[in-house]
Amino acid sequence: MLNDNKINRISLFSSVIAHLVLLIIFFISFPNPIEITSTIVPVPIEFSVKEIVIKKPTAPPSPTPPPAPTKPAKAPPTVYKDNRDKATVESNTDPYYPKEAINFSYEGTVVVNVLVNTQGRVADVTVVKSSGYTILDEAFIATIKSSYIFKPKRLNGVNLSDSVTLSYTFSL
Repeated sequence: MLNDNKINRISLFSSVIAHLVLLIIFFISFPNPIEITSTIVPVPIEFSVKEIVIKKPTAPPSPTPPPAPTKPAKAPPTVYKDNRDKATVESNTDPYYPKEAINFSYEGTVVVNVLVNTQGRVADVTVVKSSGYTILDEAFIATIKSSYIFKPKRLNGVNLSDSVTLSYTFSL
């Protein structure tokens, strides 16, 4: 029975053989190179150059500019309803408890500082206080990077980068 690997090998082999046969036929049918016996004679072309000058129209003298308008009084700053003083967590999931940590009964609280960019995505995560076990710290950081969604800090309708401190307690 033929599997895909054998079919691929047979197809490749038959393609190579077909190309070799075509090359042999080509070289047998044209044993001598084609020679060009006539010389190419250039065809004379008659042309003439005409110079066309277009004069720019002269601009009329500009009138005196009107006096500059006075600046209006500065309006009070607009207060937006959706301003946020800090970045906030919109949705999150509990981190997975690593199997090795369960086997060795590792427990602890991880405190991290998360830098949230202007799109609400995680830009950087740094551990502020470790749980004492890197496997637990890494599990919490991986969960933050993969499944946490943030609302970025917003001031006057403009998103800004901000940092948020998060903590999670691993306990069995």
